[in-house]
Amino acid sequence: MHAINPATAQRHRVWAMMAALFAGVVAVWLPNLELALQFWIIVIPIALFGLSHGGADPVIINTLKVVRGHSSVQWLAGYIALMALTVAFIVWQPTLALVGFLGLSIWHFAITDCLFLPKGGHAGVGWLSGSLPIIGPMAGHPEQVAVLFAWLLQQDPAAVMALVLPAGRLLILGWVVALIGVVALNSRASRSVLLLELCALAGPMLLLPPLIAFAFYFCIVHSLRHFLLLLGAERQAFKAIDVKRLVRRAAPATAGAIVLGGGTWWAMNAGAANLEGAWLADAVRVIFWGLAVLTVPHALLVALWIAPRSAANR
Repeated sequence: MHAINPATAQRHRVWAMMAALFAGVVAVWLPNLELALQFWIIVIPIALFGLSHGGADPVIINTLKVVRGHSSVQWLAGYIALMALTVAFIVWQPTLALVGFLGLSIWHFAITDCLFLPKGGHAGVGWLSGSLPIIGPMAGHPEQVAVLFAWLLQQDPAAVMALVLPAGRLLILGWVVALIGVVALNSRASRSVLLLELCALAGPMLLLPPLIAFAFYFCIVHSLRHFLLLLGAERQAFKAIDVKRLVRRAAPATAGAIVLGGGTWWAMNAGAANLEGAWLADAVRVIFWGLAVLTVPHALLVALWIAPRSAANR
């Protein structure tokens, strides 16, 4: 059974749609923003809010060890082992790691978004929503996305652009076709609402600068939904649970991730002769690959956690 209350899910869907409509309007009037300015705009929300939803993974581990067995030490060891394997794979095959991480992110976002659909809603709506923070920036701002990917892969931006541009166009075309099909599969009563929600979210994902678009979805849509699911589940077990208690439980792992990321960036730039020109690319690599390393165990952990709820609800 879903941990999220249907009324709470509905309120967040409405609130997220209103925020997306506002962001889409603002995006139309925004000037072109350099990647450096985008970075400074999103770094604090990503670090303090986006990372904190993953910092609450010890809460999920406490639940899973009761439901599925094994000790906290075993779950934590598996978590760290997956992180280490992800680091090794990124070093060995960065291009495959990038493609894999983007696909994993869509899957992770989608399974969370699916839980916020009205009962009986087609799961494809969740996948359409979860794919937008990846597809939207590629289609809307292919030049800047190509630069970001080139930094991650340490390749020539022009060569990456030759792949990102057609990929973005093809993906957004496929998204529109899927939108028509999925909305048609929902009940007549919900079609117009779902269409409005998805189009409202597509606006800022296409129009906002890529780093800000991703941060908007990651913080406003995904992380909030994750916290609402956690609060719902925790309140079933502990009637006294509140937001402050949950934040305190997520704080240690969140602080650890921030310190590790900051230390990695400092180590990469220690003694660099051209810190002025290298810091942004290194910072993007640290944040993006750091999120990838954390997302692999986090996404699998969340999938195990919500699986019984999904099965019971469908």
